[in-house]
Amino acid sequence: MTNFKNCIRQVQQLNLLCKMINFLRGFLLILLFLSFGKLISAYLPIPFPASIIGLILLFIALSTSLVKVEWITMSGNFILKYMALLFIPIGVGLLNYFDLIISHWLVIVFSLLFTTLFIMFLVGHFYQYLNKKEES
Repeated sequence: MTNFKNCIRQVQQLNLLCKMINFLRGFLLILLFLSFGKLISAYLPIPFPASIIGLILLFIALSTSLVKVEWITMSGNFILKYMALLFIPIGVGLLNYFDLIISHWLVIVFSLLFTTLFIMFLVGHFYQYLNKKEES
């Protein structure tokens, strides 16, 4: 009976080790694509967010099956789960510019509404275009 319990304990430890390796692999892949994005962003003649470039590169790698979705699922879910914590410093930093935000609130609200509606319009038309193309 003791031998059986030891065997179960070893299987559980191996399972935990596999999960840790999968998590680490996904996290390192995400960091690798972020690093590539930073490298590309440093050489671009215009300022462009490195994180966006990294996400585009990761999307291309996922689309072409260079990276399997299973490799980054666990790490991606973990990052998404705690993403709200990453926005707290930005929110606190906005308090430094509270007077500026109050003085230009109308422009800020208008730009937020306009860009949201504009993006919804573009996505809708792009979806209809792609859907029409598939039916043909």
